Amino acid sequence: MPSIIERYRSLDYQLPKTYLSWDLFGAGLENLGRDSKAVTLPLRDPNPDELLLRVDALGLCFSDTKLILAGPKHPRITGRDLVNNPTVAGHEAALTVAKVGSNWKNKFSLGQRFIIQADIKVDGVQKAFGYVQRGAMAQYTYVDQNVLSVDNVCYLLPLKDTTGYIEAALVEPWACVEGAYGIVERTAPVSGGRALVVFASPDAKADFSGVYTTPPKSLTVLGHHGQDLSTFGVKPNASQPSATAAAVKAAAEANAGFNDIFLVGNASAELIEACDLALAESGILCFLSDGPLSSKAKLDIGRVHYLLTRFVGSNQAAARDAYGRNTRSELKAGGRAWMVGAAGPMGQMHVQRALELANPPKKLFCTDLSEERMQYMLNRLQPLATRKGVEFVCLNVGGISDLDQRLKDFTAGQGFDDIYIHAPVAPLAEHAANFLGDNSVLNIFAGVGIGTLANLPPDIFASHHTRLIGSSGSSMEDLRVTLEKVETGQLATRMSLAAIGGIEATWNGIKGLKENRFPGKTGILPQIHGLDLAGMDALAKNYPEVGSKMEAGSIWTTAAELELLERCLKL
Repeated sequence: MPSIIERYRSLDYQLPKTYLSWDLFGAGLENLGRDSKAVTLPLRDPNPDELLLRVDALGLCFSDTKLILAGPKHPRITGRDLVNNPTVAGHEAALTVAKVGSNWKNKFSLGQRFIIQADIKVDGVQKAFGYVQRGAMAQYTYVDQNVLSVDNVCYLLPLKDTTGYIEAALVEPWACVEGAYGIVERTAPVSGGRALVVFASPDAKADFSGVYTTPPKSLTVLGHHGQDLSTFGVKPNASQPSATAAAVKAAAEANAGFNDIFLVGNASAELIEACDLALAESGILCFLSDGPLSSKAKLDIGRVHYLLTRFVGSNQAAARDAYGRNTRSELKAGGRAWMVGAAGPMGQMHVQRALELANPPKKLFCTDLSEERMQYMLNRLQPLATRKGVEFVCLNVGGISDLDQRLKDFTAGQGFDDIYIHAPVAPLAEHAANFLGDNSVLNIFAGVGIGTLANLPPDIFASHHTRLIGSSGSSMEDLRVTLEKVETGQLATRMSLAAIGGIEATWNGIKGLKENRFPGKTGILPQIHGLDLAGMDALAKNYPEVGSKMEAGSIWTTAAELELLERCLKL
């Protein structure tokens, strides 16, 4: 007789007539479901252009809490009438095809397994799964051509039969982590773009030779100067002697922002800040000076994260050299890395990834404010660090008075090659800037809002060739790369799981996420009823047979998952 798992995988059972869904009817947890309970919906057959997907596992994401708390004020669904047109959150999902609409019979079949890339645009319009499209915070979900065929791209990525449900669902957040190390930096100004040159003083000079192979479409020049700018290959469309913040702002408004801004000389903070805000999306501000820059300036690190603005520089005033320097985004092999805010779910993923690299950093320093989370991370990852020969320090910085000295001692005064900021707090970036080494990378990974200003010394770009980078979300390629790592044994996404529950536990899972109740990811197995939300230790205690199949007694495994499903599924 087939086991429950065999029947489940092959869909050898009668699908229910109804299913539970955590519809969002407005802003706040009180509007997630009805009276803190999921709503019951009819499970209909898919329309001809739809698939009916069974949700096998769901990872709860902090982005879900942002959507739930903001409701119709969330930027991805602004103005939506959730009372009459509710959405369903959830984008970290493992899915199985339960029924196929007639238009897709030749492409999909029952029992096929997938994960989904949620960041979907249709004709340039954002149609994200789990936001605009109803997502996976339910037992079943329907997808149509807005997922299955967008510009001949299907946003479902197939899984191997042996891949676990939870480890598959957690590929999506891990892909966001992976994406942070695959950022491709621009190494030259935009040919045919909009360029601005600002001379901070009349005697400021720069070498622009060879920086453009194809001229910009437009060139604006501000400030007194006696320099020949013919190397740009185009005459200025506007030129004025006023190199002020107001002049920069006016020029930006007239040109819809600039792709490249060359700031020549030792500029004031006010002028630097105006140039930062004058950048278009993916724009680069290039600092060119013949010596160290003395000012600090409040730079918008939210624009770095979401709009991919960048800063480069040269203290030899060479523009071509500034663009080409230090374009890596991967952690430096054998280097020194510092993970700030490391003990949250995403921070722990970064730490684990660093240790799992074939050529990891030689020294890894991790800081956070939670002793419990730091100890949890240390217990899980110290054995891996030891195997890899990595000097691994986890420090709760609450009440620590000598942190700066510890950081200096850890790097022998040379600074860090890589610093990652995992908390959306500008002062953390400001503090971290004091400990950057030459040719270093400072990554603003946390999703700080646009308009978040960090008071930073631009000399880190001109003299030390630091790259300040950041990214949001992941691409289809990031998802593929991460899934391949999982399915070839290079990455254990399952290690991130800290708590699990059945479909009814979703509300408490979101509440727990908001309150930082668990030190890692929270997972939901939507086809299980009556499984209360529990951490790994509590789950192992409540289900000893499941606990016996966990790694080191508390680390999730596919074997533990199969045992739990076998015991709790009711088909």
